Amino acid sequence: MTIDEIEVFRTACATAKDRSWAWRPPFFIGFDAGEWQVQAENETITRINGENGRVLDESDRLEPALALVIAREYANANSLRWKPAFTLQINEEGWEVGCCQSRFGGQTYIMVSHSGKAIRHWINPK
Repeated sequence: MTIDEIEVFRTACATAKDRSWAWRPPFFIGFDAGEWQVQAENETITRINGENGRVLDESDRLEPALALVIAREYANANSLRWKPAFTLQINEEGWEVGCCQSRFGGQTYIMVSHSGKAIRHWINPK
């Protein structure tokens, strides 16, 4: 890790200003797998390379709605429960799509790569 959280936060603030984003607290700053993520108001995330400090381009990322479609198809093909109540989280590998197992709880997670393939799943029972 070459750049620290202070430099990352300054870069994220400048990027948000350039993009005319609302940029208000609360903020979250995290580092995982060589990538910083800075999030504001639980809405916008700026991703920054941990080595060179450059803002990462989002154009190489799979659209979240498409990840949801792929995850649903994967769930149906593998007889996994698919109930309303969803989460979508992005990381360097792709989209982690979570869906409710039943009205009593539990969660099924399906990892959809940025190339558009469901690559694995796991279940967190209630």
